[in-house]
Parts: sequence; C-alpha cells; structure tokens
Amino acid sequence: MPKWASRIALEIASVRIERLQDISREDAIAEGCEMPTQRRGMHPWPEDQYETLWESINGFGSWALNPWVWAITFKLVAP
Repeated sequence: MPKWASRIALEIASVRIERLQDISREDAIAEGCEMPTQRRGMHPWPEDQYETLWESINGFGSWALNPWVWAITFKLVAP
C-alpha cells in the first residue's frame, strides 16, 4: 500500500522473543483483553482471556505447547 493511502503510521519500538505463557498483564491488555470489573461481573484476568483467545485462533492445546513467540511493540508516528 502506498504511504498516502495509509490511515496510520507505526514505528517498531522494540522486538523481543519470549515464551507464550510469559505474557505480562500489560501485554495482554495491549492485545485487547480487559481487566475484570465489578460492574461487568466476574471476568477472567487479561492473561487468562489471552489464553482463551490464543486457543480460539491456534486450536485446542496450542497454549500448553508454550512456543517461543515474537513480541513486537509499536508506537504511533504523527502524520
């Protein structure tokens, strides 16, 4: 896609490799998982939500394999 057609510009801020199950609470939240609140009732912690999300994408038992994954952090670049 040409730059002019892009709605956002991202810059890679960091790249690291880690085991899947080592995901931090902050990283799980950055992936779209939410903190539980009393108003919404009891929901699992973000790390547990991420496990469910991972298995919904990669298949049953894929979380237990605990593969090495790339953890890439982006930052928004002003237009």
